[in-house]
Amino acid sequence: MARRKRPPREKKASNLASLPPELLDAITSYLPPSALYNVSLASKALATYISTYAWKALAQSRFPSTCPSTSTSWPGTARTLCTLSQAWDRRAIVARVIEPKEGGILVWPAGKREEKWRKPRGQTIGFTPVIDVKEVERQGGTREETLVWSAGAQVVVRKRVRKEDEGRGRAEKVAWECYAPAGASEGRDDVTALHLLDSQGGQDSRVRCIVGTAAGKLEEVNLPGKVGATVEKRSFVTDGESVRSSSLLQSTTGSSLLAAQLGDTSIRLYAFGDSQATITANSKIDINAGHTASAKQQPRAWSVRLLSDTHLAAGTGPSTHPISVYELLPTGVSTTYVRHFTVVDTFERLASPPAPLQTLNSVYPIIPLPATTTASHPSLFLSGAYDGWVHMHDLRSSHDVVRSYIDPTDDSGIYSLLARGQESVIVGANSQSRLKIFDLRIGMKGYHYLDGQVEEQSTEITRDHALFLRVLEHRKDSAVYNLASASPSCPHVYAGISARVLELAITEAWHPKPDPVYFEKFRGGRTWNGWRAGEVLELAGYEIESQARQRLMVQSGLHGRHASAGMSIGGLDERWWVK
Repeated sequence: MARRKRPPREKKASNLASLPPELLDAITSYLPPSALYNVSLASKALATYISTYAWKALAQSRFPSTCPSTSTSWPGTARTLCTLSQAWDRRAIVARVIEPKEGGILVWPAGKREEKWRKPRGQTIGFTPVIDVKEVERQGGTREETLVWSAGAQVVVRKRVRKEDEGRGRAEKVAWECYAPAGASEGRDDVTALHLLDSQGGQDSRVRCIVGTAAGKLEEVNLPGKVGATVEKRSFVTDGESVRSSSLLQSTTGSSLLAAQLGDTSIRLYAFGDSQATITANSKIDINAGHTASAKQQPRAWSVRLLSDTHLAAGTGPSTHPISVYELLPTGVSTTYVRHFTVVDTFERLASPPAPLQTLNSVYPIIPLPATTTASHPSLFLSGAYDGWVHMHDLRSSHDVVRSYIDPTDDSGIYSLLARGQESVIVGANSQSRLKIFDLRIGMKGYHYLDGQVEEQSTEITRDHALFLRVLEHRKDSAVYNLASASPSCPHVYAGISARVLELAITEAWHPKPDPVYFEKFRGGRTWNGWRAGEVLELAGYEIESQARQRLMVQSGLHGRHASAGMSIGGLDERWWVK
């Protein structure tokens, strides 16, 4: 009798959810955010995997230098990074001037509330703002932002708490404070250095900051945040020398470091914790030590910057080598520089004849470039010079300049720099309240908002461009003295011009689905995200190309484009049009 054959067993169909995590990681790493979201709808298992692992992997791989190191919600963080990247690509900016609102301003050291902010008086040309800002993400989607800026001899504080309210939009609460030492005089006691210190966490309402003045005071000021309480202070010893600039490097485990430029040539380094009542510098250097130039050619210091916990940089000039880098040692800072930089790019000058290598120049701002998620070596930094050039430097390279950025239509000096990770740099120039945005990515782009849309796939790299921060009833010509943002992943940038501070929200006001953590859709009323629609500035700008190809662009207000507006610009925010 023949043996009966068994029918072939049907193979069980496999699906994504049954794959090992290693394969899922490999597959999802290629998917754009829209596809990743669609996959998460396929099953509960995939939704759990993508929410737990895939969104974090996408944020860290596509945005390696702007992604935060920690997050209470990686899906929310990925959404913020993607929408912010789209807004930058489309040059979507909503700008306004900010100052304390009337009603309930907590004034220090009196410890009482006043209805109206007392603006600085006695300023000849308007105060020069110094700005710092921090943002803390709490559980439950709450974000607490603390913004401080100097207004003459005052320090203005804005506390803003945002919460994404499911189904009911965003909830936002704003509180204002103002601090000015008793007897402070405008001009003489103007704030020239300002740093926010990390909060103690929890429900702590205090604001701790370091304040330096032109009169030579350098203090840690603790604003208690409660009516009737007392302001606490402790001093850094300066011997009465004027504080010109400073740089702070905070530590959660050991001593924090503060570098202060005092007078024209002196830099002091302070290491401090919470226990010292008075803080004395543990080392002091003279920027001209080791220079061979004659006394007549001795440069002065313009800025100081802690690049990392191992190096400090000073911007000086006029000099043939206007950047000096010093080493931070266990005993303090090296008394002479370990590296001296020129700011002449021997590789990438324009078509005009190259400048002589011995040209005198001055460097004003210096900023380190943030590390990426895969590399943390603090070797790259940027500098802005008197001649209008922005240079990238690398401590590992034998070349003084590794890359340069310039606007061929404007050679005004560079007064401020703000890096968005290693993706772009925002530059504040010394003319017409001009901002310049340069793309730092050399042919590499980890994410584009059109990825996955085959018909509209764009391979064009975002071009460099500039903005005029026009303010009504304000002097036409002002430098952008200071730039600040809580982090590269935050969609708010603050700019300080003469006697004004501007808030720049990087978002499309008319977008149907903005990032709900920070913004609501504009629905045509009188307000938008707590702003009055009439406060929104109509900026102008241009693309940084050759003068022959330059075109002027203008923004419309929130309520729509003017009847006289020209053509819209493809690929940019709808509020932009060509004049």
